[in-house]
Amino acid sequence: MDITTAIIVIFVIYGILMFFDNFFKTCAHYPYIKFLEGTGFQIKFLTIKWQTKAFNRTIIRWGSNKPHFWNAWFNTGLYVNLVLLPISITLLLYSILQHFLISNEQNSNFVLEPVIPGFNLPASEIGYYSATLIVASIVHELGHALAAVMEDVNLIDVGVSIFFLLPVAYVNLATEKLFSIERKKTLRILCAGIWHNVVLSTIALILYLLLPLIFSGNFYVNNGVTVTNVAKNSPLIGSKGLVPGDVILKINNCRISNEESYYECFNDMNTHQVAFCIDAELIHNLDESIPLKHSTNGNLDCCDGTKFENICFEYLENNDRILELPAHVCLPARKVIEKSTFCTQTLHVCPKNKYCFKPMPGNSTYLMKLTCKNKIVIYLGHPGDVYKTVQISPYIPKFIFTTTIVPDCITKFTKYIVVISFGLAVVNIIPFMYMDGQYILEVLGYILLRKKMGKTQYKVTVSVITVFFTLILFIHCITFLYKQIFI
Repeated sequence: MDITTAIIVIFVIYGILMFFDNFFKTCAHYPYIKFLEGTGFQIKFLTIKWQTKAFNRTIIRWGSNKPHFWNAWFNTGLYVNLVLLPISITLLLYSILQHFLISNEQNSNFVLEPVIPGFNLPASEIGYYSATLIVASIVHELGHALAAVMEDVNLIDVGVSIFFLLPVAYVNLATEKLFSIERKKTLRILCAGIWHNVVLSTIALILYLLLPLIFSGNFYVNNGVTVTNVAKNSPLIGSKGLVPGDVILKINNCRISNEESYYECFNDMNTHQVAFCIDAELIHNLDESIPLKHSTNGNLDCCDGTKFENICFEYLENNDRILELPAHVCLPARKVIEKSTFCTQTLHVCPKNKYCFKPMPGNSTYLMKLTCKNKIVIYLGHPGDVYKTVQISPYIPKFIFTTTIVPDCITKFTKYIVVISFGLAVVNIIPFMYMDGQYILEVLGYILLRKKMGKTQYKVTVSVITVFFTLILFIHCITFLYKQIFI
């Protein structure tokens, strides 16, 4: 199911829920209203909300035990938040500057990047994203609730809201008492959620780093990647392509140890184009070149176009040596690559009777040699067509009966926890409207600025800062979305 179909299905489901909600409220008013009040459910436009007091007693009991521990715990969280605040602001400003300082052709790795399903979040991983959001938000809100109990602020209820497809947990506290107690205590409560997100992401990161060791009994790790699925529209599907179970060891001359190095090999193609040491006799026997010409797409070509397996190669040689072979030759790609080794385009070093040639396939097209455990796969095309249609796992089964499904799911979920939980901490600490950062800034402004600037002026200053960073975030998100859709 693609992202468009999924969105339509979700709209239909919400439409059905809204219809029956209004129907029962009209035709079975009293029993249905009592049911909603008893269960805590509410159905609104593209929103399902559930709230309950069932967990209040448990949270109060947890927050009341070991007060010295909780006092030290949330004091640490307060100091971590104060350190994280300037770091997060710097990351946001750096991210938005990348929109204007880095051209579209360059690789721009945004530090803070909005998550957009179907664009930079695969539709197949929305389940991981939603599950991570609910876990991270529960841990976040539990931090607020425990800190509130410790500071004797009333806990009203807890709940979960599903906005369209994204679940978010929340707690309701006695707001008047929250902002009437000592300001440092208020600050500890406000910072507790962000602190818990930082702790959660740290624990998840440690677990993520230990997973290869945990699964090493049944799987090889750091020895390549396993192909788990090849999409039906993949150019690599077929007898000469990849199949599930293949173990990829190298892409061209780039060695693969794990999932990260697999994608790094694709990124390196933009800066380090591959070249091959081709035997002179092979060139003389297979060369079918014609005089160099401009093809229909404007690229230089030395092949006549009748044989699709042939591509044009350009001779690379040291400047101080005599050109010993034609500058351009037309050769069958598969035969040449299978019988050739790699050479560097800078040094052009090859064994005796072999000469360095680079392929000239055209713009955004690359000649790739995928070295697998039991075969070699040759592909001519765009690297994106490979890594978007071939799913891989960093785990290589040691036994026939083992499968990578379980370690892959745990690894991916753990990675999502690390990124999303820390991302929520970073975004929440920045003073955006309706985020924790807005209220943290208000309390910090009260402590640091009220006596120096006066009540009115300090409130205006805090409001201006909040609006400024909210606009910065809005511009960042809109600019990023525009680039994803139109550029």
